[in-house]
Amino acid sequence: MHAQLFFSIFDVMKGIRPHLIFWLFYWALIACLEYFWLDAFVAAWSENKKIIRAFYGSFFYIIPHLAFAYYLVYFGLARMVQEKRFFFKSIGIILLPYLLAILSIILLARQLVLPYIYGNIIVPDGFFVEPQKFLSIMIETALPAGLLVAIQFVNSQLVSKEREKQLLKDKLTTELQLLKNQMNPHFLFNTLNNIYALTRKKSDQAPEAVLKLSELLSFMLYESGSNTITIEREIAFLEDYIAIQQIRYTDQLTLTFTKELDNPAQQIAPLLLLPLVENAFKHGASENQYASFIHLHLRVKNGELLFEMENSFEQSDLNKQPVTIGLSNTSRQLELLYGEQRLTVNNANNIFKVQLFINLNSYGKV
Repeated sequence: MHAQLFFSIFDVMKGIRPHLIFWLFYWALIACLEYFWLDAFVAAWSENKKIIRAFYGSFFYIIPHLAFAYYLVYFGLARMVQEKRFFFKSIGIILLPYLLAILSIILLARQLVLPYIYGNIIVPDGFFVEPQKFLSIMIETALPAGLLVAIQFVNSQLVSKEREKQLLKDKLTTELQLLKNQMNPHFLFNTLNNIYALTRKKSDQAPEAVLKLSELLSFMLYESGSNTITIEREIAFLEDYIAIQQIRYTDQLTLTFTKELDNPAQQIAPLLLLPLVENAFKHGASENQYASFIHLHLRVKNGELLFEMENSFEQSDLNKQPVTIGLSNTSRQLELLYGEQRLTVNNANNIFKVQLFINLNSYGKV
């Protein structure tokens, strides 16, 4: 209880501190002006006396400045905006308190500062209402209010920008999670289809495929939730997935997967390459009536990834190739995750080609 009270007071003090610094600085500025004024009227006083009296006198002048400034920042401007349909009323909401603050300063000078702090210094008649002095008081009253309004505006803009950034980040995080959730059922659907085909054939390899699937599910449950994993772990997952697919196709499919890694510990977003490989099997090998091929090449060097894939497909599937869920899903994930990335797709002569480039060090710099 005591600790909570202490931290609450500490938080309040942190908010008050900038205001205290602002007004102390402004008090010092007004005190300097008062000192120069005293130096002209009472040159016989000692320097110490003029400095001390200037600080005392300026302290009372600060009170109307402070009152008008906080009225303007926390009440006046808001009311002025609300009353914008009534021009004179909205102007009066600011102008009347401003004039009241000026008159308060003149009253304090005549009734308190001059007789009691400055020892009945005699000033010329009409001194406080002569244009030069009156203009000086107007500027001194408006200056701190204007500065506080400007600071408050800049601060509110910064807070608003930060809130917008956080809302955008939350939106993108939610979208990314939805994309991952969309991909997982898509992956399971395709894999279960393959296992179903094996069971219909009463293949002895069906139990092995189920075991491999359980390993993949374990990865997806416990590792794919991380922001990044090592490229070595991502490759291991792909190889397990490829092993399941190859059980079904036996000699009908020619598959190569070559890898060049200068750093197996390089980080990558999990399951990023899977939809591309899935696409090769689903729209290539599974729909080809004759022998087919899939060639995969992965190179990671100096934090830059290049993943190239080629697969054969039947001419009748030409129009279906570029619009699969997996490719569009991957493209959007890349946009959300990496600042430097490029995904190009091409099909010609019954060969579907995908080339993916990612600067893995640009993760999160979108």
